[in-house]
Amino acid sequence: MNIDRLLSDCPRWMFLLILIYAPWAYGCTDLVTMGILNQFSAALMALWLGGCAWRRRWPALPWLPVTLVALVLLQGWWMTWNAHSVHEFRTWTTVNRIWDNPPFPDWPGAIDRRHAHLAMLNVTGLVAMFIFACDLMARPVWRKRVWCTMALTVASLALIGSLMKLSGPEARVWLWGEQVAKATTTFAAYRYHGNAASMLSLGLALAMGLLIAAFTQQKSASRLAGWMGVLLVVLFGLFLNTSRAGWGLAVVLGVLIGVRFLWAWWQTARDGFNWRTGIIQGLVVLGVLGALAMVGLSDDWKEKFKRISTVSDSLQQRYPVEPYQDMAREVGWLGHGPDCFQVVMPLYMEVHGMENKGFWRHAHNDYYEYLANWGRGGVVLWAVLILGGLLRGLRNHFRLPVTWGSMQWTLSYCGCAAMVGILVHARWDFPLEKASILLFFLTLLADGWARHGVPQDAGTAE
Repeated sequence: MNIDRLLSDCPRWMFLLILIYAPWAYGCTDLVTMGILNQFSAALMALWLGGCAWRRRWPALPWLPVTLVALVLLQGWWMTWNAHSVHEFRTWTTVNRIWDNPPFPDWPGAIDRRHAHLAMLNVTGLVAMFIFACDLMARPVWRKRVWCTMALTVASLALIGSLMKLSGPEARVWLWGEQVAKATTTFAAYRYHGNAASMLSLGLALAMGLLIAAFTQQKSASRLAGWMGVLLVVLFGLFLNTSRAGWGLAVVLGVLIGVRFLWAWWQTARDGFNWRTGIIQGLVVLGVLGALAMVGLSDDWKEKFKRISTVSDSLQQRYPVEPYQDMAREVGWLGHGPDCFQVVMPLYMEVHGMENKGFWRHAHNDYYEYLANWGRGGVVLWAVLILGGLLRGLRNHFRLPVTWGSMQWTLSYCGCAAMVGILVHARWDFPLEKASILLFFLTLLADGWARHGVPQDAGTAE
């Protein structure tokens, strides 16, 4: 292998390793694993940009998402640099504000320097990997490797999480310690089952796409069996996970992906279809899915169905929206600073007499939390970045001719469906606040942007 090929491929393989690391390192939800992820990001960018300088070939990146993330970083680092104070918690809902000496006291700045600084290190690392992914996902061979790596990584989480669930607390002690292992809300390397559900839903959408592509290629029975196994493992994990969001996301993704490809099949491939064989295969699939659902609902199934039907009322009781709404009305254009929601929310909780509700590290609604952290202007930047990539990805899929067996045609839609699932889940939880989930989400988002910023003939270049 020559030096040019080595320099170009090294950061790409490193990116795949980062995709494996992030979910397994406790979802990069604590300071240590998050710091390691940031260091990986810095090393990745050094290798990538160093290789580009050596080969004198700079990537052709789409200008709009690069501009948007540059503005996001500019806002976030400005708010951090001009932070007005730091805070110390006295109780769960009472904080002491210690005034700092910002360079420009009368200009906007974060209300807590420490939280904003740590958050911006993480955001900068993730944004750097998003820009790298915009280049990587324009290359067909590496795009397929990224999709497969993400699906297999999530399947490994589902497998280990399911085994740990079935084995009881004793099997979780080595990972979580004695006290946390007793909780029923852990799953694999995620302490909060809602975050695990988001990650599993991403893998579910990709596994469905890979299975559809393998099924329609009709070349390799082993590949078809392998992706069927991956899909069943992820589904089993979703059913065993105690998160109601996971069950709902499985249904949402099943509808989004099923309707799309059934309609495409009806338009292009129904002629000559063996209906007798198809009905038998369909009944077998339904039987397998039903068995998985019954395993997941086998204990106290009536109570689980009741929890599903009362999810909205339960969230309203536990996390009332009134403090969020008051905060939203008063937030400025630049917000309170990255990750400063946890500092500002206790003030609104006290106003509403909610001292007994505990400490809200995150809002159970990503949209309110992003509004608190980034303000109206920052939310506009994030919205254009996310919706732009999602809509471009969908447009790219629907403009392509129906090509059964094509991973690009199949996975381009399934990736968009996975992002829609996360955006739906963000209405009730905080998946976009967790580094590993946001990394996977931004990678799929980069796939939507990538093909529109690179000439068509550049996509085949390695």
